[in-house]
Amino acid sequence: MKLQAEPSQRDPIERAWQFAARVPVLAIALSAATFGLYWRTAAPTVLPGDSGELQFAAWGFWLAHPTGYPLYLILGGIWQHVVQIGDPAFRMNLFSAFAAALAVGVAFLVFWNITRARGASLIAALTFAVTPLFWSQATRAEVYALNSLFVALLALWGILWRETTERKYAVAFALTFGLSLTHHRTTILLLPAFAALFAERVISLRFTRALAKRALLYSVVAAVPLLLYLYIPLRAGATPYATIDLAPAAPIIVFENSLRGWLSVILGSGFSGALAFDSASLAALGAFPNQWLAQLNALGVLLTVFGFVVLVWQRKFAVAAFVLFGSITFLLFNSIYQIGDIADYYTPIFFFFCIAVATGIAFLVQQLRAHAFTRASTLPTITLLACFALLPTQNLFNNFFALDAAQRDATRLTWAKIFASPLPEDAILISNDRDEMTPLYYLQWVEKQKPNWRGLFPKIAQGAAYENVIALVQRVAASQRPIYTLKPIPALMLRYSIEEMSDGLWRVYPVTPGAPQYASDVVLGAVMRVRGYSVLQGEPRAGEQVVLGIQYEPLKPLTRNYTTSVQLFNTNDAKIAQGNDHIPGDVEYPSSKWRVSQVIQDQFEIELPPNLEAGNYKIMLRVYEPSSGDELGELTQVGTLEIRE
Repeated sequence: MKLQAEPSQRDPIERAWQFAARVPVLAIALSAATFGLYWRTAAPTVLPGDSGELQFAAWGFWLAHPTGYPLYLILGGIWQHVVQIGDPAFRMNLFSAFAAALAVGVAFLVFWNITRARGASLIAALTFAVTPLFWSQATRAEVYALNSLFVALLALWGILWRETTERKYAVAFALTFGLSLTHHRTTILLLPAFAALFAERVISLRFTRALAKRALLYSVVAAVPLLLYLYIPLRAGATPYATIDLAPAAPIIVFENSLRGWLSVILGSGFSGALAFDSASLAALGAFPNQWLAQLNALGVLLTVFGFVVLVWQRKFAVAAFVLFGSITFLLFNSIYQIGDIADYYTPIFFFFCIAVATGIAFLVQQLRAHAFTRASTLPTITLLACFALLPTQNLFNNFFALDAAQRDATRLTWAKIFASPLPEDAILISNDRDEMTPLYYLQWVEKQKPNWRGLFPKIAQGAAYENVIALVQRVAASQRPIYTLKPIPALMLRYSIEEMSDGLWRVYPVTPGAPQYASDVVLGAVMRVRGYSVLQGEPRAGEQVVLGIQYEPLKPLTRNYTTSVQLFNTNDAKIAQGNDHIPGDVEYPSSKWRVSQVIQDQFEIELPPNLEAGNYKIMLRVYEPSSGDELGELTQVGTLEIRE
């Protein structure tokens, strides 16, 4: 009786194991596990930059920066209002976690359909899941996690369509492709990869009327989702920050509610100037191997190369070309698209690389199973897979603490401190960094805090009036509202009076510099006049620090970004002190942006030696271009500083 009972006792376990080993179940379990990881490491609240913008834009189904991302804002807004977990900002972070987890599950299905190896596909999918770049995108409100889901889905439908030629996969591919274009149009870069994947089958087709009808059907299915771009004109008028009121000054038009304005958002025409092939492109290409190593570590790099070789050796040329073109197209595009967050655009490359990783692992496992010494036991296979499992495990443990954003609440704490400061209700807050200002919009439009403040930054709107902080302050000065900055901005000190507040903010008085205390008639290189200097701070005594303000007036347009240097010499022409050499205006308002006849006041901090004798010392000015060493004129005396006893 005992012998007969054992099989029945094992049946539930066997059935459970067989159920758990099913490919769809593994995909769901993988998505659930990675969702738990991403939830655990997701940022808890509002974030700076694009994340902060998407957190408030989705909440009201409003507009975001070009190219608009209508599908993301619609899905994200619904998620924010339905999923009642944490604050709305956290919910958008969690939306990325959810999309990323689905992408991992779909990636597993892609790898399995190529390799038919569960273990290898599982390890490759987990490897992709914990690449630092993809993981970081899963913890914050951003468009890249959802974009990765579309890349994985398109790959899945493409592989299935090629294998079975079933029309349902063609329709799914067309619909997914159309939807992807309403989210992040970089999926267009996948076309060479899919052209390579389908090339053999397409070439073998004969043109018929039925084929033309199917092609037209697929085109229509792909085009219909593009109607989602009607979201832009439909929601432009409802977006509260589309026009920023500065009464009695003219309002700032952030989003122009017209055909031209809608097209500007949809087409992303403002980014056209970011495309260039130059030395920075070559540097990006040269840096990629290090990025590859950082994402997949040494074992992953070796498996990527090995897996690609296996694909070619097995004569799976279509899949090999799919991996190759999918990787190279994104790599080349990323090298010429020069924007701040270009690193996030590399994620699809590592998805393609993980196809090769899965192929390499599957091949080695297959060879082990077929070998005469190991085919009789599953233990060697399990051992080999356990060794390869170290690939995602290493990334998991090496990057967990660096990527854990669960305590990243510094942005909310910073703004809580600003809100506690005694600023007037009509204050204008300015930063030279857009990323610092988007959290204010979230706190205003979602949490209804300080609704009358106005947060501004350069290039908030099109036109010369918003090109830099100098022009921006001049533009808003007519509102007669008090102006503050979140930090000291060197460029503003060239043109306006800046006062540090006790709460860490800075008050800006939009008054141009007056006449200097001590006049000068020096002209440097026939292109820039030195108007004179003033002692702005400190007493010119031995052992003290003084701040000198030297005024310039460009006589002609300056074509270079010059560095300035002020030095003190005694009567014997020996240097006894020197100020802080710097680029006046920093990167934001360097000399190449100065206007002719504009008064610029440069500032220098000078530490006077403690044993300096009283008397008159020469103030010598040097203006030079750092990379070449070319000088604007020579080291020239522009005044005399009297050191008192």
